[in-house]
Amino acid sequence: MDFKQLWSLFWLSARHPRFVIPTIRGTRKTVAICNKHYGKKQHLNGPENAFRHALWNMLIVHLSVQRGLPLQRSLAWAKRFTDWHEDFSPNAPLERAMDLHNNRVGRNLITSLCGQDEEQLVAQLLEMVPLSRKRTTLREIKRCDTVLVHLE
Repeated sequence: MDFKQLWSLFWLSARHPRFVIPTIRGTRKTVAICNKHYGKKQHLNGPENAFRHALWNMLIVHLSVQRGLPLQRSLAWAKRFTDWHEDFSPNAPLERAMDLHNNRVGRNLITSLCGQDEEQLVAQLLEMVPLSRKRTTLREIKRCDTVLVHLE
């Protein structure tokens, strides 16, 4: 990260201090779970990457709610933070659309699964991975509201 990105992260965190710890914990847990299940494949543009993005959003929200933060504020924070991440580490337009889509799928899923423990959340999301749909255009990604999408 360059200075501008660090400064941006500092101010984003300073404005939302109660979400910092759940975000750090959610990020670490996401990395550990994805390494366990998928290894390096999670860094490609396949279903494993879709899983990682959805799980990251789910865990940020889940851990924020566990700390007593309201669900709607936790959802808004997860969107704001993960959108910020996509802005500071830009991808090609199709990859960015895929990541943003899978982030949204994770946030939508946690809304219906709120109250379950982390193992249950991971299990539910793992069931969705084989159903992930390969997409090659932005238009195709926009048509897949409730399923994970991948490019490879």
